[in-house]
Amino acid sequence: MIQLSHALKRNGNNFDLVRLVAAIFVVYGHSYVVQAADGHRDGVEAALGFDGFGALGVYAFFLLSGMLVAGSFDRQRSVPRFMVLRIARLWPAVAVGSLVTVFLIGPLFTTLPLREYFASPMTWANLDNFSTIVMKKGWALPGVFEHNRFVADVCAPLWTLPIEVRCYLIVLVTGMLGLLSTRRGMLLAFAIGSAAFMLRVHLPDLYPSLRDFADKPGGYSFWPEPFFLVGMLLYGWRERIVINGVPAIGLTMVYLVFHDTAAAQPLFYLAFIYGVLWLGTTPMLRRWVPRNDYSFGIYIYGFMVQQCVANIAPGLDHLTAVLIAAPFIAACAVLSWHGVERPVLMGCRRRMARRASAPASGVAAE
Repeated sequence: MIQLSHALKRNGNNFDLVRLVAAIFVVYGHSYVVQAADGHRDGVEAALGFDGFGALGVYAFFLLSGMLVAGSFDRQRSVPRFMVLRIARLWPAVAVGSLVTVFLIGPLFTTLPLREYFASPMTWANLDNFSTIVMKKGWALPGVFEHNRFVADVCAPLWTLPIEVRCYLIVLVTGMLGLLSTRRGMLLAFAIGSAAFMLRVHLPDLYPSLRDFADKPGGYSFWPEPFFLVGMLLYGWRERIVINGVPAIGLTMVYLVFHDTAAAQPLFYLAFIYGVLWLGTTPMLRRWVPRNDYSFGIYIYGFMVQQCVANIAPGLDHLTAVLIAAPFIAACAVLSWHGVERPVLMGCRRRMARRASAPASGVAAE
């Protein structure tokens, strides 16, 4: 048995491995979307009847993010530090990804003359990273992927970034209210986050309305935000949560017994959440935990590379296409982590550490 609070300590979990597997799930799920239909279905979707590989990968990301981001604010107790680290985690990788999109993918795959391509405002709009990260504006280039099965979109997974940012804001607001450091406070934070999920504020008029719950993300049977909120709640109750394989197996068996009933979907999500926690904490997988976090790079470049493969060879079956794309996706993710993400994060942390130690140094000198 493993206490969640212990697993959340540094080097006490397999969360980087779970994120990597989740990213691979998303890429594999997209292989059914970008390639021409080959008579095969997403195996998970066929078995469950609702969500597939891609959806489960996204849900796992948001669940872990809810725990880790809430923990990050709770440890730091600093709004500026929290905001700097959140920006450093998202913006540099997205910014470089937009440059790759505009200056590499576009010129290689556009059907327009390069002069027209670079003269189009549509090309340069992709460098507006604020709209990408906050306003749910994806990357689309003139003359690029117009004849793909998934038309025009260079990086479809970008739709989750504004959702992630809104979840960060929930952590920020509830953290500033002092709700993340106690179990009761986290229950109130969960309630506030749930209210924010159920309501929509329409811009620019700023009038609120109840969310249209029939409007789900394309290809999904649920939404990512509740998994983030559950992750926050799990962090708040980490001292009381004990994880082992027996309940994981038990919850799975309960789902299998009721899989043909109306309770199947909520029972599956309950088993899924506990299963992700077990996979993220069991010592049996500790040796497989990667030393580097390539998941965000896979997120940024996976769909992009898959669209390139689909454009060049639209008739490939989904498995062959994803196997061809895999080494290029891996190379992009490695370059993104070691060349962009890690240096920026390490630089921010070093600078904040120096600033935090400066007052102490001044006192000692006096």
